[in-house]
Amino acid sequence: MQRTRDFFNGSGSVHGVADRVGMAVFWDILGWLVPLVMLPVVARRHTPGASLAWLILIFFTPWLGLVLYLLIGENIVMRRSTKCYCERIREVRALDRLSRQDRMLHSRPDAGRCLWLAHLTEPFTCMPIIDNNGVEFLDDGRTVIERLVADIENACDHVHLLFYIFNDDEVGRRVAEAMVKAVERGVRCRLLVDAFGSRGMMRSMANRLMDHGIEFNALMPANPFRRHLSRFDLRNHRKLAIIDGRIAYTGSQNIEHKDYDNGRAEAWHDLMVRVTGPAVLKLQLVFCEDWYLASEVFLEDNGLFPEPDLGGTAAIRVMPSGPEDPSTTLRDLMIAVIFGARERIIMTSPYFIPDEPFLVALHLAALRGVQVDLIIPRTADHVIVGAVARAHFERLIKSGVLIHLHRGLLHSKTMSVDETLGIIGTANFDHRSFFLHAELSLLLYGSDVTRGLRSKQVHYIDQSESLDPVRWRERSRLLRSRDEILKLLSPLL
Repeated sequence: MQRTRDFFNGSGSVHGVADRVGMAVFWDILGWLVPLVMLPVVARRHTPGASLAWLILIFFTPWLGLVLYLLIGENIVMRRSTKCYCERIREVRALDRLSRQDRMLHSRPDAGRCLWLAHLTEPFTCMPIIDNNGVEFLDDGRTVIERLVADIENACDHVHLLFYIFNDDEVGRRVAEAMVKAVERGVRCRLLVDAFGSRGMMRSMANRLMDHGIEFNALMPANPFRRHLSRFDLRNHRKLAIIDGRIAYTGSQNIEHKDYDNGRAEAWHDLMVRVTGPAVLKLQLVFCEDWYLASEVFLEDNGLFPEPDLGGTAAIRVMPSGPEDPSTTLRDLMIAVIFGARERIIMTSPYFIPDEPFLVALHLAALRGVQVDLIIPRTADHVIVGAVARAHFERLIKSGVLIHLHRGLLHSKTMSVDETLGIIGTANFDHRSFFLHAELSLLLYGSDVTRGLRSKQVHYIDQSESLDPVRWRERSRLLRSRDEILKLLSPLL
């Protein structure tokens, strides 16, 4: 009997070992199948640089790479909802009374360059150029809030706010209080925020605002129980305020408390633009589209699109861009205007992680004699992002690009070309803003308005320390090796 028990115990042990070996072989085979199956999927849906970065991650850590790719690498659900969304948006754009009034620029002193740049940028956005707008640049964050609150207090029909970050702090509460008082006067107020960027106020403030009559919605919640699920890294990064369809604000500033002090270089620096005139109706369309995307409620034309004031002189093209409409690629537009520059390009961005085509455009512009100035913060608020940005300095310096490191946290996102075209908006110069985030930019045509933007950029240069090419090349071998490795992360950031 003992031998029989030993025999069966041994047999069981053998079977247990065989089972474990079999499972190990099974998981090994599956670990090899995952990269092989993902190879054509990743290669087909991404740029070569992004595909290579994803495939390296998947080949070395198949399961981690697969999970991360499904979470932040694929956009299946967004594509699924895009068709229905775009059909409804066509109805929204039918409200636009100015869609066929593409006012020409022939009467301007610099008409030749303006018209050429207008045709150059036309393929990248469905919005036409609209003339007769008023433009005011605001580079003091405290002044922006003062002016915005004053405009809300004077609102008669409606107030529409769309912000990536709306915090429950002294600034957010002040703006919210102005909206509550506007509702009490009979003004219809709508607040639209990004579900991730404003997650704090959604827990602490949103219900109170709705109790006071403010209509509230959140964009792109990563909720598996919603029909239009969004990847958590696809965000609405726009900043937009519209009052009565006659005044609009957009630019880099969120509704949050920051260390704003325009006279002190080390402070936080944003740049907003206050717009009046017919371009406000184009910006109203952007809000209506995002409101529909968040709520599936179609805002009817009940005072949202009044007859515009025509007292200004600025020509503006509104350019919304984002994952819901991949045909409007902001990066391609910027590359086109870089190739079109003749004299000087100035760019400001808190985050600079360019891809290869963008780098090539800057490289060739500098080589053909265009002065290229890049202004970024000396110390970024995200350590890895700042390190990856510095990893591209060597190549830019060799091309002749002038790099200026701002002493504060420069958060404005701008570009000017030859004092003829200005771009201001919400987009950083990185992969996320170019391809993943919903962004909003204004293209400003003409020398007068572009000089106004450029004066702000030159002020940033005065507050910066220009990078010394000789000292940069004398960095240690260890730092240079670090930069080369960090550049591999660019497609993933």
